[in-house]
This record gives sequence, C-alpha cells and structure tokens, in this order.
Amino acid sequence: MNFHEARDLFWLAGGFYCLAFTYGILRTFRVETSLSREIPLMGISVGFIIQTRGLFLRGLEIQGCPLGNPLERIQFIIWSLILALLIIRLAWRLNLLGTFCAGLATISGWFALSLPNWDREYWINPNYERLFSNPWIELHASIAIFSYGLFSLLAVVSIMYLTQRKALLSRKFDLLGAFLPPIHDLEHAAFRLLSIGVLFLTLSIVVGGMHWIRNPEYVTEIKLAITLILWFGYAVVYFLRFHNLLYGSRFAKTSILLFAIAIMSLSFVNSSKPHSKPSLESAYKTLAL
Repeated sequence: MNFHEARDLFWLAGGFYCLAFTYGILRTFRVETSLSREIPLMGISVGFIIQTRGLFLRGLEIQGCPLGNPLERIQFIIWSLILALLIIRLAWRLNLLGTFCAGLATISGWFALSLPNWDREYWINPNYERLFSNPWIELHASIAIFSYGLFSLLAVVSIMYLTQRKALLSRKFDLLGAFLPPIHDLEHAAFRLLSIGVLFLTLSIVVGGMHWIRNPEYVTEIKLAITLILWFGYAVVYFLRFHNLLYGSRFAKTSILLFAIAIMSLSFVNSSKPHSKPSLESAYKTLAL
C-alpha cells in the first residue's frame, strides 16, 4: 500500500466504505456490538478523508481538477455523493442512508478501479500541459460533477422510498422497511436534493456558457445537445414535482432513470481524441451530461 499513490488510496477508501456498508447491514439484521452504532459513520468519514487525499494527489499529478478519465470522474462523483451525505446528515437523520450510500460507493469505486482502461494516464503524453487551460472550464466541470453527486444521492433516496413503499403496501413485517425512515420524510428529502442538484447543474451550464459563447469551437453539437437535454429533463421533473404533478413512486423511478441516463452519457466523453487539446477540453465542458 503506497499512501502517496492515488489508486492505492482509492482502493483503501473503498475498503472503509465497505466496512461502513457491512456494519450497516449487520445493524439492520440486529447483529449488535458495543461499537456498531458508530462504526458506519466512522468508516464513511475515514473513507472520505482518504479519498479526498487520493483526489488531491491525482490533481497535483495532472495539474488540475482530476476529471480526465472515467476512473477520475467516477471517484469525483463518489466523493461528491459522500460529501452531500455528510452535509445532509446534519439536517436529516435518515436511517440507512449512509449504508446505502456506502454500498454504492464501494461497488462503483472498486468496479472503476478494476478496469485498467478507465484510468488512462493521459498526463504522461509529451504534449500534455494542463487538463484545463481555462479556469472557467475547470469550474464548470467540477460544479457539473458535484451535481452528479447530488443526483446520485437522490437516486439512493429514491431506492429507499420504493423499498419502504413496497414494505408498506405488502402490509407484512419487513425487516429492512422497519429501519427505513418514514416514507414522507424520504419524499421530502428527495425533492430537496432534486432542487439543490438542479441549482448546481444550472450554475455549471451558466459558467460553461460564458466560455462557450466566446469559444464555440470547443464543444461538439451532440455533446451540447445531451447536456441541455439532461438539464431540461431534471428541470421538468422539478417543475412537475413542485406543482405536485409528479410524485410518489413515479417521481422516484423517474429520478433513478435520469441518473442512470446521466451516468451512461459520460461515455460520450470518450469520443474525444486522446491527445487533441481542443477536443479534450470540449469533453470536460460537457461533464454536465
């Protein structure tokens, strides 16, 4: 284990997230120890610190915000997810939310690390200077990815909502449902997460648009279209939910579907030329996909 190597730290952070997830599940099934009540939060917090260190080291290596390949983007989304979780936990103590998030962070983080092609060392190219030559592009990309973290947390809350709803409709005792928060608390939390996520995604588009207007050659039409379509989709869902036209299970399923589309759209970034700086920058300006 090299504590000065980003990949090793990402693996280690995943281990602590896995620890938090495991203890959270054990508590759900009433396997209690004297420390089990605090271990999940401690595991998530330590994992977050280690992951932050890993992203910091990778940022120093590439001389910018680490968003240059699929692994870095997935790790940044996970980091945003955990950050949002730690902040939201101060306002809403939703049972099992940390466990669900830790499970998602473990699976997605280790999956990305297990694929060598997802961590292409683009920074070793002799012509490489900086991932982002313009601070506006870097700000846009980082805000967009942070909104992904919020939308991933929204997806987690939506899954919890559907699980609780199924337990209530069955009218039978459900061990997992018994530990989940009340269904109305989950729905309120989901709407607030959607509101904050749409706000950050809108801000990222505004920041990116300030640069696109002056340099339209840095973005392809298809990537710009996908960015705006995704933003429009979340904005429509927000409008419908605000006016109580979309709620309950349909709102939860739509939120999960939109996040799945957002994650799949990241593959369009790989269509850029590996060593072409204008194409590379255009890819990161569309990280709001």
